[in-house]
Amino acid sequence: MLFDREGPGRDFERLVVVQRPELGLRAIIAIHSTRRGPGFGGIRRMRYASEAAALDDALELASAMSHKCALAGLRAGGAKTVVLAPDDPGAFDREGAYEALGRAIAELEGRYVCGPDLGTGDEELAVVRRVCTHVNPPDNDAGRSTAAGVHAGLRAVWRWLGSPSGSRRVAVQGLGSVGLALAKALRDEGIDVIGADPDEAARGRAAALGVAIVPTEEILAVPCDVLCPCAVGHVLDAAAIARLRCRAICGSANNQLATPEDAGRLHARGIVHAPDVVVSAGAVIEGVLTVRSGQGAATRAAVAETIARIEPTLHDVLAEAARRDEPPVVVARAMAQQRLEA
Repeated sequence: MLFDREGPGRDFERLVVVQRPELGLRAIIAIHSTRRGPGFGGIRRMRYASEAAALDDALELASAMSHKCALAGLRAGGAKTVVLAPDDPGAFDREGAYEALGRAIAELEGRYVCGPDLGTGDEELAVVRRVCTHVNPPDNDAGRSTAAGVHAGLRAVWRWLGSPSGSRRVAVQGLGSVGLALAKALRDEGIDVIGADPDEAARGRAAALGVAIVPTEEILAVPCDVLCPCAVGHVLDAAAIARLRCRAICGSANNQLATPEDAGRLHARGIVHAPDVVVSAGAVIEGVLTVRSGQGAATRAAVAETIARIEPTLHDVLAEAARRDEPPVVVARAMAQQRLEA
């Protein structure tokens, strides 16, 4: 089923609803743009307050993927799938649902290449690959690549802040695959890291690296140089921004701002915000380049080089934002849109 182009998806190339009630499957596939190449984006499975909330998330995430690809210089567009997890987990046939979803993606004939996201990992993607070839390669490590992109962004932030290497302190919200890899890289550099996660096992793995653990409700207010949101989006609302005690924000979470107005709130407080459409592009960089060119040494070198270019890209965004006296996310989105329309 397709949405009416005069409805909420009118600025999108294609919106598809996949429903299999007997499997507990309700999903939305949103393809924002394929002008620069196939739409890339993960499959997010989580509970939503309503179908309208799920649609809003799909649209916002797919648009962000287009902007990520454009800013990273990739010949690719943006897409996303959201799966509405039922209130009763027993009502969801995971294997059957992901196979049905894979068939729906296959029917798009390469316009969309899917990958991991919240609620969708290696096991789920293995099911999708049974029936669909348009999937992130199994040898890729989305968490590691995303963390590498954030790390590259942090290098630009350190330069911008003029922060001495011996006195840097970072707070990481979310210690999953991305947050843990980032925390490890920072600890290897001798940087003090504070972290929080609702999962006890994740906290234990981080603590073993020397990460100081704080309760999840305290992480946004921890005194630090840089806050790295590496969990869910929309964490930076008016109340959270008022509590911040950081100089900058640079994290992997998609769509960190609760509302567009929150960019202005950060700007008014003088907090440097590295746009997630710039710094969280590591996984899609790896995905696009390996889908196109395989897993050889030359491709791996190209992945590393492209991820490293996040640092100068972010520096350019911050410099232009300072020149215009505008929030960096406004500048980044405008730059991305120009590339999409070129």
